[in-house]
Amino acid sequence: MGVIICRHCETEIGTFDSEKVTTYYSDCQEQQCLEGRKAVKSENNHPAVR
Repeated sequence: MGVIICRHCETEIGTFDSEKVTTYYSDCQEQQCLEGRKAVKSENNHPAVR
């Protein structure tokens, strides 16, 4: 059995048949997760104000 997990929010995206236990990480398309990633990305792109 294998599982696909969102690398950002750790939500299970799906499962698949596999010879052994396998975990893949991907990006989910849930609105709340997308907005969270967008906020983190914009925070990382702004230089710190001193």
